[in-house]
Amino acid sequence: MVEVARNIRSEIEKLTSIPVMPELAQRIMELGPHPEVRKLVAIVELDPGLAGQMVRQATSPFFGYRGKVNSVSDAITRVLGVEPALRLAFGVIAGKAMRCPADGPVGRKAVWLQAAYSAALMQSIAENLPQSNRALPGMSYLGGLMHNIGLLLLGHLFPSDLHALNKAVIENPSTPLINLEQRLFMTDHTEVGAWLMQKWNMPEEVIIAVQRHHDEAYRGENALYANLALLADRLLQRLGQGGADSEELPAELLADLGLQEADLMDAVQRLLESRSDLDSLAAHMVSV
Repeated sequence: MVEVARNIRSEIEKLTSIPVMPELAQRIMELGPHPEVRKLVAIVELDPGLAGQMVRQATSPFFGYRGKVNSVSDAITRVLGVEPALRLAFGVIAGKAMRCPADGPVGRKAVWLQAAYSAALMQSIAENLPQSNRALPGMSYLGGLMHNIGLLLLGHLFPSDLHALNKAVIENPSTPLINLEQRLFMTDHTEVGAWLMQKWNMPEEVIIAVQRHHDEAYRGENALYANLALLADRLLQRLGQGGADSEELPAELLADLGLQEADLMDAVQRLLESRSDLDSLAAHMVSV
């Protein structure tokens, strides 16, 4: 195992330019949290791939909608809802800012696949939380899409170092990913990702989800979204996907959220029934 290869944290802090949020993502942010459907549809339809994916997501078994979805407008108004559709569109488009190596356990393919699955799980769990712990489904979805964006930023800025991290993950399968990152870079994807989200002026809920999703003890401000990301990652780890530190669902965290493990198993079952649609969404994000 290589010791400290380089201080990437220091290098990132000295950067004078960062990946710019794509223009369409900026336009979506400018719509605000409660846009008119026609304005959101107009932006989504500027990206044919995204428009197709939004319709496909709406017809997925995950949502259980049995009617016809013939357009982006149908997908938003009949199935997804405006706020979740807004977050889906932003997350997919914002990812185009990253040009990260595709292959390996922490390459672009793996990161976006886990992002698509985590986002769906987080939204499903959020919709079933007790009223006292209610999270916004769309914000939960965006937190899932973005929570590992630090890996994409590392690969975008330092592709050779991402190759070194891929190699370390393969050679040390029992070592938590964050530990490997800290040894190699003196930072990790949670710190790097939170830094980017702050630079992009993202909602605090998303910043915290990015920064704290490996910390099962975190109960600070906006902890709910980080907690949901942690649960989603650990559920996916049970399916052999992702880089969670454990497969255990912390009993104290479940109690604090008012959840039973059986509730989460229902969400996982719905996820498995929709794998082809989530795989398609991830493939679209990888292809950009």
